[in-house]
Amino acid sequence: MKAAIIGAGTVGRSIGEGIKNDFEVSFSSGSFEKLEKWSKGEFKVFDNNVENAKYGDVILLAIKPGISDSVMEEIRSAAKGKLVISFMAGITLSHMQEMLKDSMVARGMPSIPMLVQKSVTAYSYKNLDKEHKDVLEKVLKGFGSAVHIDESYMDAVTGLSGSGPAFVAIMADSMINAGILAGIPKIQARELVIDTFINTMSLMREKGFSASDLRDEVMTPGGTTVAGIYEMEKANARTAIANAVLGSYRRAKEISKNSRD
Repeated sequence: MKAAIIGAGTVGRSIGEGIKNDFEVSFSSGSFEKLEKWSKGEFKVFDNNVENAKYGDVILLAIKPGISDSVMEEIRSAAKGKLVISFMAGITLSHMQEMLKDSMVARGMPSIPMLVQKSVTAYSYKNLDKEHKDVLEKVLKGFGSAVHIDESYMDAVTGLSGSGPAFVAIMADSMINAGILAGIPKIQARELVIDTFINTMSLMREKGFSASDLRDEVMTPGGTTVAGIYEMEKANARTAIANAVLGSYRRAKEISKNSRD
């Protein structure tokens, strides 16, 4: 099956790398010369979106929301009868259906670990039969895991798992710097923090622990962990993290509203 990716930025390229073993992947983007140079013959490339859309059995939109209408209008005829999957923040299924009247539509919100095929991608769709649902899931699982949600939650997902890696990175950076301040060499501090995050999340998943269960497993009366948690509570760390997610969620809602206006 052929997958035509429109857009060759970080998202588009990561998708292509993730699905290239299961699909014949093609690309089109703003600069054909740059695209051809990057591809090095590994992917089929087109110098216009229409020809790329005609080539693909499924079309993936990995472009900026600001140019979405012009691109969807451009490929409307070529996309007739095909599944079109959007990876654009704020562009609703209803708006896609309005622009691509004779296509089947779906949307996904990936996360930056897609660079190493470790994204968690929330997705929604409209009126897909089983065959096209299977194609959609095959695409998404090419670069990580996939979670089907009601579209009404998509803006919240953008704030939670879409923006979430940046918040995790800030927490990790703070811990690394604290380790260095405490005398641990930078390389070892970095390794300790990265593995702490990865292994803690693995424990939560494999044992089914809630976050509070896990905290209680580590914390002992009068011990080192409760002293550290006390400092976090004094600094309102929980509220700051929650507000970061909610701030991203509110911005995603603004983008969604603007795309409809």
